[in-house]
Amino acid sequence: MLDPKKRRQHVNGPMVHKDIRSEITRTPTEMPELLHAKNRKTDVNRLENAQRTLDIRSQTHQGYATDEQGDPGAEEHQVTNASREPFSIRRVRKSQDNKLTAMLQVRNERGRYLEEVLDDLSEFVDEIVIVDDASTDGTPDICRAYPKVVRLEVLEKPLFAEEWRLRNALWQAAVGTDPDWLLSVDADELYSTEAKNAIRSLINQEHSDWIAFRFYDMWGGRTHYREDNLWGLHRRHTASLVRYMPGYPYFYPQQNHHVPRLPLPCTVLPGISTELKVQHLGWAGSLEDRVRKYLRYKRIDPHGEWGSLEHYESILDPEPRLIPWKEER
Repeated sequence: MLDPKKRRQHVNGPMVHKDIRSEITRTPTEMPELLHAKNRKTDVNRLENAQRTLDIRSQTHQGYATDEQGDPGAEEHQVTNASREPFSIRRVRKSQDNKLTAMLQVRNERGRYLEEVLDDLSEFVDEIVIVDDASTDGTPDICRAYPKVVRLEVLEKPLFAEEWRLRNALWQAAVGTDPDWLLSVDADELYSTEAKNAIRSLINQEHSDWIAFRFYDMWGGRTHYREDNLWGLHRRHTASLVRYMPGYPYFYPQQNHHVPRLPLPCTVLPGISTELKVQHLGWAGSLEDRVRKYLRYKRIDPHGEWGSLEHYESILDPEPRLIPWKEER
């Protein structure tokens, strides 16, 4: 089953996720299941063109997209390498001095988790790029207070109703800062200490172009996460870190909601699947906060066109199954 935060479909590469959270327009790595027919054909053709450009489909890592429970005996980091790569791709890969840039799209985050997230990111990334989707609560002022925020673009009119355009605006803003690696972060996500300590060794290598983590939906606080038939995001891997390669054909599917975290063509690249953890705090608030989010989702997607009505209803489950959180394994 799919959980409300992310939906996925198997593609040649990392799982592409899309969110149903609405206070932030969200973020590769899962091909959407509900693309409109006219957009599906276009996006598939573009993805096939990207595959032909690289000619590495048979070497793409696919393990975590099919094995949701994981293999306890497997190595912590699973790596798949491409045997044949164009020189233009090969030469941008380097084993040291990679610049790590975090990218966020935010909207009306004052009083939530944004400051904690920016404090956290400032500890382990080199730069931060933010697109503010026409916030009305002073969110841009919070962002400006952080020295590592090297680019902040504030939209006059929100693009939430056309989320793929917002995703693209953030991507273009981020790649305009000449990054080596891009970390796609939501304004309610915190990387574990273990993940932060490992991230430099993960990016300073020449073999893999995306990194995946395990994301946990914290529920009603930070001591427990939710796990049941509808909420199992942590049982699989989510790619949120990608190497940027100038000239590679990146694009997002033309969807109004639940757009993937990273561009779809990232899925044909070789990657690393890790057991490193990320806390998602979007459901860690009060019951009243979850009810407000439930009402927003039902208003935005009343017929389940972009998500699952069953998942929306599960937000109101009075006795969800909760598991104690342990940051390190």
